[in-house]
Amino acid sequence: MVIEQAEIEKVFRLIKKCSSAVVLGHENPDGDAIGSSLGLALMLEEKGYHVTISFPEPLRIPKRYLFLPGVVKCQALKEINDGELIFVMDCANPDRIEVFQSILEKSKAVINIDHHPDNTRFGSVNLIDPDAGATAEIVYSIAPEIGLEVSRDSALCLYTGIVTDTGRFQFSNTRETTFKIASEMVHLGVEPNYVYENIYQSDSLEYVRLIGKVLSEAVFDREIGLVYAMITRRDFDEFGVNVEETEDLIDALRTLKGHRIAAVFREIEAGKIRVSLRSRNDVDIGSVARKLGGGGHRVAAGYISRKKNMEDALKELRGAIGFGRRDSRD
Repeated sequence: MVIEQAEIEKVFRLIKKCSSAVVLGHENPDGDAIGSSLGLALMLEEKGYHVTISFPEPLRIPKRYLFLPGVVKCQALKEINDGELIFVMDCANPDRIEVFQSILEKSKAVINIDHHPDNTRFGSVNLIDPDAGATAEIVYSIAPEIGLEVSRDSALCLYTGIVTDTGRFQFSNTRETTFKIASEMVHLGVEPNYVYENIYQSDSLEYVRLIGKVLSEAVFDREIGLVYAMITRRDFDEFGVNVEETEDLIDALRTLKGHRIAAVFREIEAGKIRVSLRSRNDVDIGSVARKLGGGGHRVAAGYISRKKNMEDALKELRGAIGFGRRDSRD
């Protein structure tokens, strides 16, 4: 999908007229939310803008992304000053940034930049491309058209967003354009090995030990092709690992031959279980997540289960999985 030129021109005019902005990402930010937000913020700052960056509280940037330029500029909600423009990054609907509602209402414009297919187009300007590999990919593509210039630092942030949201260029959302953009970023000075080492080779020993326990207890339900693992609050406390550190644990499950869906259940607190989902191309796991109050893409999605325990959360997912199948051939 090509973003409407009229929408891009609106952003160009708004940027020319204003001098301050707030860049917001969704709750529990992943690599794309962080990378696209930082990348845009750095470009705006280089243009002379006063920029504030934030995510819903609790504001915890996963350790693996602390190497990114500008990450120390992320601020808590109470520290945010109103900006003339609000950029909302990688967020399909305003529910994921509900705590910022008063800030949105005071701005001159809300610019919604995203690649989720279920985006509700809640902005006064909407730059949405469901075919893009990541929101960071959109930011890079439109930068010249809205009067911004991609530097080495902003490219590093945007590259991180692309790498993480395409599953290291493995997911079906990886397209020819994605590789072309990544190549241009390398030309700007981004070092792929540097990004890889920081994101995928920086785990703590405690996390490695937790992975061992979790994978040893993983279950494969062959009837529906579901492989799943569970991490309780007790596990997090016992191993001294934060929830944010386990963002990519699901990738270890995805190596299992013959599975169609992979799921990781992470107990945040009593009655709140974060469920991460991945699937093969023949299963639209995004539609499953949306039925359960979450969202995401065809092969990568997630939601929050409010069931009282892991067993009930698993039953909830099993009940919804049938709706995610493209057909019933098997």
